[in-house]
Amino acid sequence: MIGNIVGNYRIEREIGEGGMSHVYVGRTVAASDALPKDFAIVLKVMSEELAGEVTARKRFIKEAQILSKLRHRYITRFYEFINNETNAVLVMEYVEGTPVDLLIADKGALSVAESVGIAQCMLEALVYAHGKGIVHRDIKPANLIREKPGTVKVTDFGIAKIKEGGAGPGQTVLTKSGFLLGTPHYMSPEQIREPKDAGAKSDVYSAGVVLYEMLTGTLPFNSRSLPKLIDAIYRGEKQAPTALRPAIDKDLEAIVLKAMRPRADERYETAREFFDALEEYRQKPGVVMAPTPAMGVAVPGAASVPLQFTLVNVKPEINEKHPLNADSVVGRDRTCGIVLSHPAVSRRHARITLSGSSWVLEDLKSANGTFVNNTRVERAKLKPGDVVRFGADPACSYVLKER
Repeated sequence: MIGNIVGNYRIEREIGEGGMSHVYVGRTVAASDALPKDFAIVLKVMSEELAGEVTARKRFIKEAQILSKLRHRYITRFYEFINNETNAVLVMEYVEGTPVDLLIADKGALSVAESVGIAQCMLEALVYAHGKGIVHRDIKPANLIREKPGTVKVTDFGIAKIKEGGAGPGQTVLTKSGFLLGTPHYMSPEQIREPKDAGAKSDVYSAGVVLYEMLTGTLPFNSRSLPKLIDAIYRGEKQAPTALRPAIDKDLEAIVLKAMRPRADERYETAREFFDALEEYRQKPGVVMAPTPAMGVAVPGAASVPLQFTLVNVKPEINEKHPLNADSVVGRDRTCGIVLSHPAVSRRHARITLSGSSWVLEDLKSANGTFVNNTRVERAKLKPGDVVRFGADPACSYVLKER
């Protein structure tokens, strides 16, 4: 597949393989309505031997339906679904970072601050997904990519479930009674018993297991025998985090253990409640951590904290970055906050301001226009992952990223 062109994308290298698919990094061949030319993306390609297998294709279609509903700063962004007679391909955001399972394999236990920060990013993404009626069902370190300390993207909604009422006509929930979907070490007791019954509290449980592993460097249940592993999960028999790492605060330990209670009705009611418990711990006297990854506007009732973002040129080799202030004017004029010395850019081309907790882009009657995801705009709200182009030249295309 390396070097092949699929749709508008040239495949460059393989980065992963699963039971149903191969995952590649590629680049756009030409500019499209959504992306500029030569833009790095990820392609999840259904294995060739499964091309004619109806269930496998339905699962790919379902994943595309789910991803199309999600647009959040801590969830990998979905761009396109290619579905034809020969194959099915999901085109998604390429995230430069390290999967959390590799961080744990390399470091062992992570610092408390890093563990809690990653957990809160993960939980914010889950609050958003659950609010859309979507349960992930495969939360684990391998499906979390750390972009920088304390910030992650949640990936792989391949076995996610759309709750009843959340699915549209024709959408199929692809689960079977007695068929184990997920990674057993991170699965809740109810998900093991009946995958179709796994709800939001099952994701809460899995998030608790991930936090336990980040804090201790080991899994709470790790038997090589599947029957013994499942029995331990049912019983909740595990070592307390402080038994493995005595320096862990007892209050933090209590939060982790509550999230992992075998009975769903004894856990946190929601991912938001779990997030809030960690936030309350962060505010405890004597606990020193980096600033919390504050919940964004996607979560009703969340604290409104100005988020820090950067415009990053779509070509990584250029290494051009422009941090945004609360009011940033973009243009060729040296008095602008962001100076772009390109002939296609007007002297005062556009303005980006922070309005409440949202970034707003406004074209300042530029000669060549301002574009968001290849659509010309006069004014637009920006979201993480948006591609902003100042003028007609793709060289002036920038991705909005969180710092």
